[in-house]
Amino acid sequence: MTLHGTWFVVPTAFTDDGEVDFAGQRQVVNAAIGWGVDGLTVMGVMSEAALLTAAERRMLLEAIFEEAAERVPIVVGCAAGGDRPTVELVEQAASAGASAAMVAPPALHRNVADLPAFFAEVSRRGGLPVVIQDEPRAYGVVMPPALLAEACAAAKALAVKLEDPPTPEKIGRLLALQRGETPVFGGLGGVSALWELRRGACGTMTGFSFPEVLATVRIAHEDGDGDRAAAIFDRYLPLIQYEAQVGIGLTVRKELLRRRGALPSAASRLFPRGIDARMPAELDDILRRLSLEPSAARLEIT
Repeated sequence: MTLHGTWFVVPTAFTDDGEVDFAGQRQVVNAAIGWGVDGLTVMGVMSEAALLTAAERRMLLEAIFEEAAERVPIVVGCAAGGDRPTVELVEQAASAGASAAMVAPPALHRNVADLPAFFAEVSRRGGLPVVIQDEPRAYGVVMPPALLAEACAAAKALAVKLEDPPTPEKIGRLLALQRGETPVFGGLGGVSALWELRRGACGTMTGFSFPEVLATVRIAHEDGDGDRAAAIFDRYLPLIQYEAQVGIGLTVRKELLRRRGALPSAASRLFPRGIDARMPAELDDILRRLSLEPSAARLEIT
């Protein structure tokens, strides 16, 4: 199996009082598939997986895979504190029907030299191909390109999700070191998607609320129409940047998904206060400037 394209990182649906909303979870999964994404990534950082109980995680995975009904491949985030708990999460993902497990270094891990062995062990014991997640902001571990290349080879990684800025430069260096053998996805809300693609990224894996935009940019790039890719990216960049704000970005994204009819509520456990009083008007202004009306329908970009 080869991973490629525009993948949507699925948020966890919560009710306004912070309880897991299983019907809402099915709703956002179905919406994203309807938008034409190439795959779904669940239980990632944006999914607030660290704030779920074991029972909630298990039941959410059941709901997600049942709703997806094998219409798209699904990668399951399996970040944990070490070999054994990570392998247990990978085994759970395999049982649910995942195509691959997204595995990050154990949080705040200091001896990075042993990470290739860690990824290899998880791949060997977990029963699923591994997507290596490189996101220092979330896990506090910096993996230089040479180490990442070694980890990819050791684990026979299916892909890398690279979110260590400046991402275009690191993607280019990693692909050169491992001769393009392991595909590399960009992320971080898509803020550098155009330049990541130009450095060799195979696509994006992020939760941007209009994945059709990133898909259109990618397809234009792959078709050799760099001007069209840049024009579309430039047009929607204000929205991409606004949604990708550090700290509050998840809540902004959930609000936009709520406006699209993909989520019943923008509620978040990580940021329970939600967006501030001025943000709705700021979002209205950006959407007006883009002549963009949020809708559950697939956005057609001309």
